Amino acid sequence: MATTIPTPSPKPVTEPPKPYTFHPYADIFPLLEGPAFDALVEDIRERGQQEPIWLYEGKILDGRNRYRALQQLGREPTKVQTYTGDDPIGFVLSANLHRRHLNESQRAMVAGKLTSLSVGANQHTKEGTSIDVASKLLNVGRASIDRARKVLSIGDPALVQDVEQGNVSVSAAAQQASASAGGTNSTDGRPRKNRSDKVEELVERLVKELKEWKKENEDTAIAAAHNLVDQLKAADLVVEEKKGKKAA
Repeated sequence: MATTIPTPSPKPVTEPPKPYTFHPYADIFPLLEGPAFDALVEDIRERGQQEPIWLYEGKILDGRNRYRALQQLGREPTKVQTYTGDDPIGFVLSANLHRRHLNESQRAMVAGKLTSLSVGANQHTKEGTSIDVASKLLNVGRASIDRARKVLSIGDPALVQDVEQGNVSVSAAAQQASASAGGTNSTDGRPRKNRSDKVEELVERLVKELKEWKKENEDTAIAAAHNLVDQLKAADLVVEEKKGKKAA
């Protein structure tokens, strides 16, 4: 009697998981680049993925840098969760502002993108985010947001990236954007700085100097900062809210 040799069943073909794309809400914050991203890659290489990647509408709402690091290491995400709340923009802002150390110009770019989101993006108001609201959320002045919107409107990716990575101030970038668009208004062909530009640049230099001073002598630098605030109050340039005033 002939022996029938069983034919092995073919192994099921499994397709590799499709790559995730980034949600527009997540893209209001700049991606990590350079040494900061390299450090994240090394941390995940040694310790693995510690924090989840959050999805919204099937796209990455939070965790883009973790996902990029995993891709560079040739690994798949081990922790993926779906955001089910009703304020995805607030979730993105809260997650990133707590762990990212952005300067004023970088926050202005975030605010500029936030105000440019389509009407209806804000789940609470069903309206676009106003400049006043973005100013409070990102703790940045309206003038800085206006400059950021100007930089974004020009559409120069290199200039936008320079501001987002903290290499160029939003004030300087806006001046360059104006020059590129032919918006010069001075005799030497360069865009004339208004008073707001000058004050913002002065504040940026002062804050930078105080930070450097703090590294050398923390107590003296903090005392100098308090003295500056006292002088601003004495000049009626700082208005303190009255205690007991009901918040709007």
